[in-house]
Amino acid sequence: MKRHIKNILIIIPIFLVSLLSCDDYLELKPKDNLIQQEFWQNKEQVAAAVAGCYASMNQSSFTDRVLLWGELRAEMLVSRRASNAALNLMNNFMIPTNTLVSWNSFYATINYCNLVLEFADAAKENDLSFTQQELDNFKAEVLTIRSLVYFILVRNFKEVPLVLTATSNSQVDFYPAKNTEEEIITQIIEDLKLAVSDLNLGATLSAAYDKGRMTKGAALAILSDVYLWSNQFDNCIDTCNEIVSLGKYSLVGGSEWFDKIFFEGNSSEGIFELQFSDINATFRNSFWIGNPLYGTYVGIIELYEEFPNDIRADFATYDAQTNAIYKYAGVDAAGTYRGQDEFFNNFIFYRYADVLLMQAEAYLLSSNNKNLDRAKDLINAVHQRATGVPLEVVINETSLQEALLLERQKEFAYEGKRWYDLLRFARRNNFERQELILDLVDVKASADNYEQLLSYYSDSESYYLPIPQADINLNDNLIQNPYYQN
Repeated sequence: MKRHIKNILIIIPIFLVSLLSCDDYLELKPKDNLIQQEFWQNKEQVAAAVAGCYASMNQSSFTDRVLLWGELRAEMLVSRRASNAALNLMNNFMIPTNTLVSWNSFYATINYCNLVLEFADAAKENDLSFTQQELDNFKAEVLTIRSLVYFILVRNFKEVPLVLTATSNSQVDFYPAKNTEEEIITQIIEDLKLAVSDLNLGATLSAAYDKGRMTKGAALAILSDVYLWSNQFDNCIDTCNEIVSLGKYSLVGGSEWFDKIFFEGNSSEGIFELQFSDINATFRNSFWIGNPLYGTYVGIIELYEEFPNDIRADFATYDAQTNAIYKYAGVDAAGTYRGQDEFFNNFIFYRYADVLLMQAEAYLLSSNNKNLDRAKDLINAVHQRATGVPLEVVINETSLQEALLLERQKEFAYEGKRWYDLLRFARRNNFERQELILDLVDVKASADNYEQLLSYYSDSESYYLPIPQADINLNDNLIQNPYYQN
């Protein structure tokens, strides 16, 4: 059923196509001076280069990892016919040669962003119609994209090379060392704060253009998430308030939750959604009902059964009969499935429900602005939208934290957030709540492999991925992450 085929918003410029073919980030060395001397001549070429930054995220090597890195180590997905690489990630048994740890696509996107930041000014000098406001907005877009990519990397590898210069000339260091998590987070925050001031509220061309480009709201949503990850709770509260004050986003009605957000896409709730079309499919191999790679975990029905009218349950998040991931594969509440050639649904990075729950978490954990009643109201807004009944919970920090984690699990199932939610809560105060990770073993393990899986999940250093062995081999300055050194 091609009810909602979207035209892809972006075309990869010719000079980016050649970069997409590179096998490794460290091989992204300039072949000639075409970029400097011939490409950056006018506003249209800069616009095409910015479009190429979005296009580079529109590759399966990028989006598949965004989803799988955020889900497989948690408990919500099970294998139907997953690869050995995915099965090992599911069990938190990773080695540096596992193909799923490759970061090539992420550093390719970073390099495209760096190219725009380095050469867009020259185009403005050559094109009198190119205004300073337009230039600033383009640069803010790619700063925000680069920040998002680095945030994905730092949550998965903890320490990665922080590359802020394009591989456009022979003076670039092609063999960078890793930067610390603190250094990377500091750079992300600095860049996002700069980008927010120059980004538009959103275009008026179409909802797809508005939600599919980096806007002020998108940068603030990423910044809120970064603040939450780094325990800067008061800053998270403030940036979430800024998003609310924009007046651009709202929760969709409960009865429209699946159709508006996931089937049609670009709803009033969407903040940043990577746009797909019938040219580039979203997770077709993973979730197509005909032969899916993954299914729902055994406890999925029990997760929602306390509230029988929860609109996120059967034929919304999952299909109780087939254990399929209906959030991606489904069409409507009647149980109609997408055909193999109809996986053109968006991949949603941030939506308004996430903002409300991020702010609730910050209110729970803030020292200066702790507000349990406000946190409860924010959690309830998401809960009652879905269930039709108010949230009943004891108003104390422990109970509200558990209610928040549960609400996030139900609301954002299979949206690439579950592992990060567990890790974010677990790692605070020197892994004071490590049991959130260790409890996964009870869900994943059998009697035969329980002790083995427990050993994999017991060392907190294993919660970060290994540096790809191919990059270690090429770059003597890269040091393997501690858990994988032996």
